[in-house]
Amino acid sequence: MASKIDTTQQVLDILSQYTGTNPYIKMVKKKVYYDRQPLNDIQIDFILRNKDVEPVPINKITKIPAWYGENRKEAWKTEFVPEKIKIVTYLGETDMSYCCEVKYRQSVDPKMCFVPKKAVINNFFVSDYHNVNVDFQRYDNLSTAIDPNRKLREHQKEAVKFLLNRKRCILADDMGLGKTTSLSVAAIEGNFDSVLIICPASLKTTWRDELLWYVPEKDITIVEGFNEMKKGELEAFLGYSEGKSGKKKEELLTEAKNKGKWQFNRFVIINYDILDEFYDFSRARSDEGKQKALENSPILKYIYNRKSCLIIDEGHRLSNNTSTRYKVIKNLIKKGNPDSVYISTGTPITNNPLNFFYVLNLIENAITSDINYYKRQYCDAKEIFAKGEWQRCADNFLKFKRKEYKDLTPKEKDEMKEYINKYAKKILLADGYSNLDELKELVSHIYLRRTKEDIGDLPKKNVHELYYVLTPEQQLEYNRLWEEYEKAQLEENPDKVLNQDLLEGAIYRKYISNIMVPKTIALCDKILETEDKVIIATCYDEELYTLKNHYGDSAVIYNGKCTPKEKDKNKNEFINNPNIKVMVANIMSAGVGLTLIVSKSIVYNNISFVAGDDRQMEDRVYRIGQTRDVDIYYQIFKDTQYEHMWNIVLRKQLISDTVIKKESEK
Repeated sequence: MASKIDTTQQVLDILSQYTGTNPYIKMVKKKVYYDRQPLNDIQIDFILRNKDVEPVPINKITKIPAWYGENRKEAWKTEFVPEKIKIVTYLGETDMSYCCEVKYRQSVDPKMCFVPKKAVINNFFVSDYHNVNVDFQRYDNLSTAIDPNRKLREHQKEAVKFLLNRKRCILADDMGLGKTTSLSVAAIEGNFDSVLIICPASLKTTWRDELLWYVPEKDITIVEGFNEMKKGELEAFLGYSEGKSGKKKEELLTEAKNKGKWQFNRFVIINYDILDEFYDFSRARSDEGKQKALENSPILKYIYNRKSCLIIDEGHRLSNNTSTRYKVIKNLIKKGNPDSVYISTGTPITNNPLNFFYVLNLIENAITSDINYYKRQYCDAKEIFAKGEWQRCADNFLKFKRKEYKDLTPKEKDEMKEYINKYAKKILLADGYSNLDELKELVSHIYLRRTKEDIGDLPKKNVHELYYVLTPEQQLEYNRLWEEYEKAQLEENPDKVLNQDLLEGAIYRKYISNIMVPKTIALCDKILETEDKVIIATCYDEELYTLKNHYGDSAVIYNGKCTPKEKDKNKNEFINNPNIKVMVANIMSAGVGLTLIVSKSIVYNNISFVAGDDRQMEDRVYRIGQTRDVDIYYQIFKDTQYEHMWNIVLRKQLISDTVIKKESEK
């Protein structure tokens, strides 16, 4: 790593030979060589990054947040607080700021300044994607040769143009609008050397089948995991006779992960769950160590130093930045630096704006350069003491005073508060939301969102909320659940603080889901009097198997315990067998990748606490190809934690709908 002295000398050498027209670099050159001023860190960083950047005319107006308006009022000595600025010319950027010539009023001359990226609400550096030229007839010719009715729809063509123009962006169309098709065409049209598609395991064959409309099968590879294979199975995969390889299992694993034509194929499909098998998290700094980590990371080798595209399907599953899958993908983007990163999700915001931050961070959106600012500005973050910090500082203060708290004077108690506030480590609790309209404007250029209503040729979706009341016996049992839990917990730890709301996920919710079963059966039986099929959505295995047992041979199940073959078999039976009337499906397992338009009704015996999961499940029946009005039934017991949970889910959905605008609203 170069020293600061070496870096400074490098910048001085650049300045001494600089003949370009960038006014900021020319200004720095004058200050250094004529005014004899030393270089500062900002100048050094800017010149290293932007030495070849010439001024780019922009002439676009952008809104700015109130805090930056106050900042500019003071800096520019204006009599008002600017709410907008005009970006006249772009001169370059750092991690945190754009260097621009700007105006705050038409009559004043442009001022050169660094504008924080988080203060630029309307992105000024994007072009109109509608002007991208694509020969879509070529793709229609390929698909209609197989199926005369298979052609790209207008909204899919628009999505292809958007993806090609933005490069690092989110395709946020409603579920069931053909995002996979749009992404496949964009990946082909982009002329990438390598296209890595990361998706849930259940969607791998869906992606392959989609690509097959346009490319030969020999260009596509589906990657499978090897860690669960036995030594003999690995030897068989690699072509050795069982027990004759002369290698340890670890050696066979390494060979299996690196063997095969997939590394040379144009399209590679891999599922989230096995990513870490093909990636080395080495923090090596030496060239030799980095090369070794590269060799041990087949998926990194696949995109490294090539014109590559990374497609992340069901991207809302990456809202947890502590998960292994998130860390692998984030590291893969950082080290592999793919030319394009496309995230596909019909539900970009799952719970709150903080979840959305981590999705935005994968496409390196400017707003993610400062997480604490994001938390305060858009998540209504509150500063709280980190775990144990209050007590640690209090103990230190009392130890210094050599007193117990009860012996402190009022003045000393005030001193103790000041001491704790000054020295205790704090964290930002960011589980709320704020300034959503501003966030909406800030990110509107990096996603494309169309709903089924926008497309206009889909039937109506009717959402029914059915409310029930617990019987007196059920109410007694419901209350007894808490009393027994509270008694058991306090016997174990008398000082424990209990939160009745938290019991919802452990006991109340299972109880409610079980007593909901008779209601669900009655509703489904009524639906089946006039319809051929119905889907029941569940969260727990107990309710799922109870419902399956009730409907017997006329029902199939779909949950995480089914093998891939069983899932395909049950799905096909539900779609094609007239004697199968009911599918009882787990929301998480069945919420992606399935087209179940043979049914027009879904009955929720239980709901997910994540609004996006419930919406994903709805769209198994409400998607392209559905010709009938769809009925969605949510069932709620009044005056229970379940009703409280339902209201929270509705609020989460409102947050998502507020931030993620439809294209027609932009």
